[in-house]
Amino acid sequence: MATDGLFDNVDIDDIAQTALEWEQKNSFVRFADLLAKESYSINGLSQQAIPELAQELCQKARENSLNEAVDSPFAILAKENDIMWSGGMPDDCTVIALHVTGKILDEK
Repeated sequence: MATDGLFDNVDIDDIAQTALEWEQKNSFVRFADLLAKESYSINGLSQQAIPELAQELCQKARENSLNEAVDSPFAILAKENDIMWSGGMPDDCTVIALHVTGKILDEK
């Protein structure tokens, strides 16, 4: 979940790519199968790492908002409506990130 400061400045495909790279960097994709077999939860690992994803997305939005060479989602929409706009849209940005990991296998 995020404010328009993210979505006006970062394309949805870039958001998804950033999240995938975060999962790969933190080895959640690899650990999911391995740790599930060992009856171990990745919840603790996820709780420690998730603020990094939110911060990374906010940073990307800020960088794009100040970059006049980037055609942001806001700029693309403005041009489609005959408004000449280039670059990002300076705005505040709040991101609430979560990582769904499932329940601990020992729970009933």
